[in-house]
Amino acid sequence: MKNAVIMLFIVVMYMLAASAQIDDPTPISHDYEWLTYDDGTPNWVSWIGTYKGVWFNIQDFIPGSYSWEVGTAELWFYHHSEFPWDTSDVMVEIWNGDANGPTEQLGQQNATALHYAPIFIVFNPVLETGQNFWCITNTEASTGGWPSTLTDDSQGVNSHSFFSDDLIIWEPWKVQGWSCNYFIRLNDQPLGTGLSRTTWGSLKTTFY
Repeated sequence: MKNAVIMLFIVVMYMLAASAQIDDPTPISHDYEWLTYDDGTPNWVSWIGTYKGVWFNIQDFIPGSYSWEVGTAELWFYHHSEFPWDTSDVMVEIWNGDANGPTEQLGQQNATALHYAPIFIVFNPVLETGQNFWCITNTEASTGGWPSTLTDDSQGVNSHSFFSDDLIIWEPWKVQGWSCNYFIRLNDQPLGTGLSRTTWGSLKTTFY
């Protein structure tokens, strides 16, 4: 029992060492067309894990549905002044897979992270998923898990945001024992195909 407590303490300290609280938590809205588990209020930034992802179960949003289509991913990053990025390059990946982890890659695109503004990754044609699927940020280009991901502080008990260093072992993203969520959202439409990702980010930021 004592050893288990010590190990838990070490894990918590490790996670806190790779995360920081932000100074300006401005609510980030979304409409019903987006799948998301975040509560809309950013609070933390995390760079723990080479891979950070959100596991989606479509039945949480559309009961009775056993498949979905990914057209656009919306992701938020945060460049903390005390923990600078070594790169803004990131790969965004869509996988099938349940809560145990991703199992089948459906698509991948390179992207450039922005500070405290959304980036939009368009998949056209859309990617057909099963009932359970993942959106993952792959930061292999970094030496330390950057660009860092924006997260909420929802203090939930059910984990949907996870991190990993090997795509095999996945740990839930928690703060002080509570499950929190990355700002990773999905839409079934390939939005903004006529606009650049930077333009979409600028437009969306205007209305937040």
